Parts: sequence; C-alpha cells; structure tokens
Amino acid sequence: METPNDASSRARPPRFTRELTTLVAAPLAIWIIGWAPSLVFDLAISVIASLALYEFLNLGVRKGYSMPVTLCILVTLFILAAFVLESVSVEMGVFLALLVIPAWYVLTGGELEQALPSSAIAILATLYVGMLGGSIIRLRNDFGAVGAKLVFFLLLVVWCGDAGAYYVGRKFGRTPLSPRISPKKTVEGGIGGCVVAILMALLIRSTFFPEFPLFHAIIAGVILSITGVIGDLAESMWKRSAAVKDSGSLIPGHGGFLDRFDSIFFTAPILYSYWFLIIHHFQTIRIMSA
Repeated sequence: METPNDASSRARPPRFTRELTTLVAAPLAIWIIGWAPSLVFDLAISVIASLALYEFLNLGVRKGYSMPVTLCILVTLFILAAFVLESVSVEMGVFLALLVIPAWYVLTGGELEQALPSSAIAILATLYVGMLGGSIIRLRNDFGAVGAKLVFFLLLVVWCGDAGAYYVGRKFGRTPLSPRISPKKTVEGGIGGCVVAILMALLIRSTFFPEFPLFHAIIAGVILSITGVIGDLAESMWKRSAAVKDSGSLIPGHGGFLDRFDSIFFTAPILYSYWFLIIHHFQTIRIMSA
C-alpha cells in the first residue's frame, strides 16, 4: 500500500532537473543563435512559438472555451514566415488572423454565449505569439553581424535579471510587487533583478558586444528588466485566470514554453526598436517597416 510520503516523493521532480535541462539545451541554443544558418534559427523560433501558442490556447480550453488550435498555429506560422519572406507582408498575416479565426467560429456553429471570449482569446494568442515571436527572428536577421549578439544580449539580460529578482526577492523580499497576480514577486526582488540585468548588460558589452554604446547598454538593461517583469506578470495573470500554475510541462524543470519565453516574447520588439533607434540616431520611428 502506497503511503502519503511515497506519493509525494513520486510527484516531486528529481533534484537538479532544471539544471540538467539547462546543461543539455544551452550548447544547442548557443550554436543555433550564434553560428547556425538563418533558416535553422527561424525554424527553431517557429517551433518554440508553435508550442508556446499551443500552451496559450490551452489556457482558454481550461476556461471552458473552444479553441481552433490547428488553425491558430497555421496562422501564426504564416505571420512568422512574413517576418522572413520579403514577398509576404506582416500586415497580411494580421489580417488573416482577424478574418479567418472569427470565420471559423461562425462556420462551426459553437455556443453563442462563448463566441466573444473564445474568439478574443484565440486572436490574442495568435497575434501575441506570432508578432512578438517574429520580432525575435527580425532581431537576429535585420542587423547583420550584430544580430546574434543582440539575441544573446536579450536572453542573458532578461533571464539573468529574472534569476536575480528570484534570489534577491527570496532573501530580502518584503514588499509585494503585484499581490493580486503574483504574490511571491516583491519590489526588493525587482530592484535586485534590475541591478543584475544592468551588470549583465555591462558584462556583455565589455566581453563580446563592444558595438553597444556603454550608456545605451545600461539603459537597455533597465528597460529590459522592467518590461521583462511586465511580460512575466501578464502571463501570470492569464494563468491565474485559468487557475493553473504552469502553462505546460514540456521543458523539464522549467514548466512550459510559454513560461520560459513569456518575458522574451515581450521584450524582443522593445530591444529591436531600441537598437533600431540607436543606429538611426533616434531620427526615425519607421521601425520594422518594409
């Protein structure tokens, strides 16, 4: 007969699962970002985006709504392709989402009472993952030799800032940052995360990214730290609304793809825009224009 202790030990993930996953995935990720052909990087982002979208739509399913998962993934892949192919405009992908997803609900004849929230969630998830995921592709592909460095800058600053916020908050956290959405996040942790993000930005700038002006590296660290927290809180808000702790469990020790990349999706277009403004001396706002 199984005892409660046996059951809890079976439910508990093995020790160091998070670290082992990182140890295995990190070398592959470094190669894909820094040295793989653009097509490989674009396909990797498309896979990540598709899995994150599946988890996002599943939040709607957990709320009891019908989600056209396959259709939404196809539309998101079209949007991502539009960020790569010059012959396809991103606007066409947005129009496609706004047209075919509501049409799906009309043609399938679902419950009328669920039509508004169901279609709203499906469109939001598709555009959120497709547009923001596409920004990561453009961040690497639009700026020549520094594109890969920008992606490394984004990932390291945001994720290290997040880790700094966690450890500082666990040690010194007293003041809740957003108790309604994420009770464990604290103001002290946020400040610690911002400091770590700035230090990481300076480290990156001094080691392999000298093209990033010192002043702007500091400002970018602050901006990415703050907006990364907002992106994380946005996903936490949606998960809390769906009464789930993690969006998925596909990454051992890290939860789901939406859990791992929520802050990255949110901050990628911000770093893209900031770098675009830097190289154009803040004299244009035609960002990501054809």
